[in-house]
Amino acid sequence: MKIICLKNNLKEAVYLCEKITGKNLSLPILSNILISTEDRNLKLTATNLEIGIEVEIPAKVEKKGRVAAPANILSGFISNISNEENITLESQNENLFVSTLNSSTLIKGQKPDDFPILPKTNEKKEIEISVSDLIDGLKSVGYAVSFSNIKPEISSVFIYSGKNVPLTFVATDSFRLAEKKFNYSFPEFKGILVPQRSANEIIRIFDGKKGKAKLIFDRNQIFVVMDNIKFVSRLTEGVFPDYQQIIPKKFTTDVIIEKNVFNNNLKTASVFSNKLNELSVAVSSKNGSISIKTSNNEAGEHMANIPAKVTGDELKMTFNHKYIFDCLPHINSEKILLRFSGEGKPLIITGTDENSFQYIAMPMNMM
Repeated sequence: MKIICLKNNLKEAVYLCEKITGKNLSLPILSNILISTEDRNLKLTATNLEIGIEVEIPAKVEKKGRVAAPANILSGFISNISNEENITLESQNENLFVSTLNSSTLIKGQKPDDFPILPKTNEKKEIEISVSDLIDGLKSVGYAVSFSNIKPEISSVFIYSGKNVPLTFVATDSFRLAEKKFNYSFPEFKGILVPQRSANEIIRIFDGKKGKAKLIFDRNQIFVVMDNIKFVSRLTEGVFPDYQQIIPKKFTTDVIIEKNVFNNNLKTASVFSNKLNELSVAVSSKNGSISIKTSNNEAGEHMANIPAKVTGDELKMTFNHKYIFDCLPHINSEKILLRFSGEGKPLIITGTDENSFQYIAMPMNMM
């Protein structure tokens, strides 16, 4: 193999691949990036057997071939090359030679034949959406997944649609639930469970890119394809909970409050929270306010009264402040609506100007 390519293109491709390589003592080849020629392009491939990526970049192919090089060494080396525009890559006896106008380097590799082949799918189930919507959907709910492996179905992001059902992203850890909807409808898309790590990698790889992304999937895996990048991941097996049953339908108290004011007060209150992150909330329709209080035996205590538009009954409840704070950046509205369904019952948080996102937080006496 002998190819010439732009350093910046190679640097970006190696960066995308390096994070996906695996550390496996029984399969050391997984810590490598497979570098191969593909027509007039250079293709870089990485996998840890759970997820994988292929990135193609333009190159002048003088001789076809492939080589497997350690990702950490390749990444560290290329990141430190300066004042060079072009890089020449050559393979010889399983090693990679990297040369520029002023330098020559040998990186010891491994047998490329040992590198696992990324899975393919013959099924043609696919949907196409804006990549910005894909990233927004994953970001809007991903923080609410469970970190426990006991129930893998809630350690994943559930994505589904249907006839007259908008494309919906959902995640829950049983104590809170986040849901984000988009104006797409795919009648044949019954839903998939994307593991949390895979969701985070999709965000890392595609965040900031513009255009359309194809989601190609079968029962066991999903491919996210855009331009020169193909990402593949195993899907989680299982059935996502029927979460619609826990969404309150009747409300006793509505509170409208400035999002930034509420956000800033929560930040201050969190300084004085205890190990359980307890936040005492009291809603007063008489005073037109919502008060929040935190206390810590070592740090002290804090209380704040926040002006709000209150409709309905007065109440007092306790929440995990982090569970409320986490959702606020994903509400695209200057004012938020807190909908209480009674003491000891779930709280729904949405924006007043748009209803594509809703968030459910359980009070601490329900946990």
